[in-house]
Amino acid sequence: MSDKRPYKTRNSIIDLLRVALTVLVINTHIKIIIGAGTNLLEPYSWYTVPLFIILSFFLFDSKSIFTRIKRLFLPLIFWSTAGFIIHLNLLNAKNIFLQVLTGHVVNTPLYYLILLFWFTVISRLISRFSLRFKVLIYSLLILACLFFEYSRLNYGFFLSQSEVIKKSYGRFIELIKYVPVGLAFALLKKKINNSNVFLLLSVILLPVFIIVSRIPQPLDFHFSGLKILTGSIIIFSLMLGLSDFKLNNKLSNIINTFGKYSFGVYLSHYLLLETMLIFFPSLKFLIVVNQFVFLFCFIMFCYVFCYLFDLLTWKKLSYLVK
Repeated sequence: MSDKRPYKTRNSIIDLLRVALTVLVINTHIKIIIGAGTNLLEPYSWYTVPLFIILSFFLFDSKSIFTRIKRLFLPLIFWSTAGFIIHLNLLNAKNIFLQVLTGHVVNTPLYYLILLFWFTVISRLISRFSLRFKVLIYSLLILACLFFEYSRLNYGFFLSQSEVIKKSYGRFIELIKYVPVGLAFALLKKKINNSNVFLLLSVILLPVFIIVSRIPQPLDFHFSGLKILTGSIIIFSLMLGLSDFKLNNKLSNIINTFGKYSFGVYLSHYLLLETMLIFFPSLKFLIVVNQFVFLFCFIMFCYVFCYLFDLLTWKKLSYLVK
């Protein structure tokens, strides 16, 4: 919908959102890997990937599509290779093909890059139409996605598929509806200079969120339903409403640095934790007992890892971690 990025420089509030979402993703994956029970952060984790997609297309410059595709595929190849090195028992032609197709054989968070690739191609094709026709297409797309979710057609079709297919393409319908949300916010931000409008929008939508929260969540692969859609819009609108808030320079620089490396942390944390558990299997018990202590320490370790990776490669491979 908009060919211009709403922000030409880093915004601390946006970077703070990136960091918060990354923390929630890591919290969920720690639980998955070690089999820990649900903690206080778990209920908020289902908003992470939808918000990442909204943010991605909010900042998307459609004129740089080939740069974007390159930015998606080079990290996919690198971190997939790292995943197969750690899981040599999975290294075969079939799994390599499935990894490129789904991103979910090794280092499972990489499925996000695959879906972003397809969403980018689709949004590029739709961007060729007039604004009015784009609005129509995207409106029908959102309605169609909700129909497939609540009718259980999407869930029913992918349930019988292999794990790597259903945990990647089973989420296609659930997540593509967030593409037009991000693009719509970009257009609104370009047209509206008053951030209070976005704060007002988040307040107006709050009763809607309360109402749709009473609707039973459809069977899904984690990201379907009106509750997550409405909640994600409210959170992102609130973030935009606060985006002009000025933090002191020191704090802003710290947040921007963390935000800068959140992409790398997202791509590497799963493998880093798996590697740690290979060498220190007894760590699993300590994680279960001290979930939040470990979460904080591990997050800091991941950010330091990405920073050092960038530094030790003389920033020649920055596209792999930021």
